[in-house]
Amino acid sequence: MYSSRKVLPIAGWFALSAICAGTNAQTDSEKPAAKKSAGKHYTLPANKDTVQWGWFDPAEKPKLVVDSGDSVSIETLRHGMDEVKPGATMDDIVKLRLENPGGGPHSVTGPIFVNGAEPGDTMEIRIKKIVIKASGFNFNLPGKQFPAVGLLAPEFPEGHVEYFKLDAKTMTTEFKRGIGLHLKPCPGTIAVGPDPNEPKEKAGPPIHDAKGRSSTLRPWKNGSNMDVNELQEGSTLYFPVFQKGGLIWTGDSHCLQGNGEVNLTALECSYKEIEIEPIVRKDLHIDWPRAETSTQWIFMGFDEDLNEAMKIAVRETVNFLAEQKTVPMSREEAYALTSIIGDCRVSQVVDIRKGVHCMIPKSIFVRK
Repeated sequence: MYSSRKVLPIAGWFALSAICAGTNAQTDSEKPAAKKSAGKHYTLPANKDTVQWGWFDPAEKPKLVVDSGDSVSIETLRHGMDEVKPGATMDDIVKLRLENPGGGPHSVTGPIFVNGAEPGDTMEIRIKKIVIKASGFNFNLPGKQFPAVGLLAPEFPEGHVEYFKLDAKTMTTEFKRGIGLHLKPCPGTIAVGPDPNEPKEKAGPPIHDAKGRSSTLRPWKNGSNMDVNELQEGSTLYFPVFQKGGLIWTGDSHCLQGNGEVNLTALECSYKEIEIEPIVRKDLHIDWPRAETSTQWIFMGFDEDLNEAMKIAVRETVNFLAEQKTVPMSREEAYALTSIIGDCRVSQVVDIRKGVHCMIPKSIFVRK
C-alpha cells in the first residue's frame, strides 16, 4: 500500500542520482560542499567598479577570487546603474534604455572567479540568503516607441512605472490600497561566463558588441536573464562552465515575479546581499541550467520559439529521469512520467529568448 512507503530523503538528490554523467553517486557529506564549514566568507559591494550595465565581459578583471566552497555576500543595484529609483519618470527610463543600445537594463555585480573551475565543469551555486533593500519598481516601456518590448506592448503606447515601498521585516508590500503582496525574492539574472558557441541572434539586437561583450538581455546555457521565480533562498543552481574560473555575475534582482513576466519587468528591486556558495563540480556534466529546491527538481529551456524552449526543458527532464540511478527507468517511462507529473511553466516571454522550466517533485520517489 502507498501508505506503508516512506519518501526518500530529498537533500542532495542531484548528486545521489548522478545526473547526466553516469558518475559514482555521492551523498551530501561526500560532495565538495563538505568543505563549506571551513570555507571563507567574502563580501562584494556594488559600485561603479564592481557593477557592469547590461553586458557580460569575460575579459573583465574579476572583482573577487574565491575557492570552491567559499561563500560570498553580493550587493546588487537597480536597473541602469541604480538610476531607476523612486522619482525617475518614464522619460528618464526611456533615456536610460537608449543610452545602452543592445545591452540589457540590468546592473550586474561581478565577475567572481572561482579557483579550479574549467570549461566542461559544472558550477553549483547555493543561494543561502537574500536580504532586500527598501524599494522596488515595475515598468513597461512605451509601446509606441518599443512595440516588441513586452507581450502586449502596442496596447500600452504610453508606458507606465510604479514604485513600491518594501517591508523587509514582514516581507510584504502594498500594490495599491486593498492589494497586499507577499515578497518572494529571486535573482532575475544570475550567470556564469558566456558560452563562446552561443548561436547568433534570431531576433532583437546583436548578442555581442564590438568589444566582444555579451548582452544581458537573453537567457542561455550560462544562465543570464532566466527570470525563473523558483530560484529563491535555499535553492541550488547548476550551470555548465564555459570560461576559466566560471565567472559569476548576478543582478536584475527581483522581489516578486509572476510566471511569464508579461509586461517586461517583475517587481524589480535590489539586494543588500544575496549570499551564494559556489562549488566546482568535476563529477557532473550538463548541457543546460537546472536547479533544485527542497521539494523540486527544475529543468530549463530557452529559445526564441516558445515551443522549442518547451522541447528543451522537457527533453532535459526526460533525460534526467532516464539517467538517474535511484529508480531505474527506460526513456519511454521517463517521458510518460514527465507527462503525468511534470509541471512545465512559462518562465518569461519578454527576454527575446523565451523560457520554460519544468519541475518534478522529489516526493514521487518512495520506498516500501
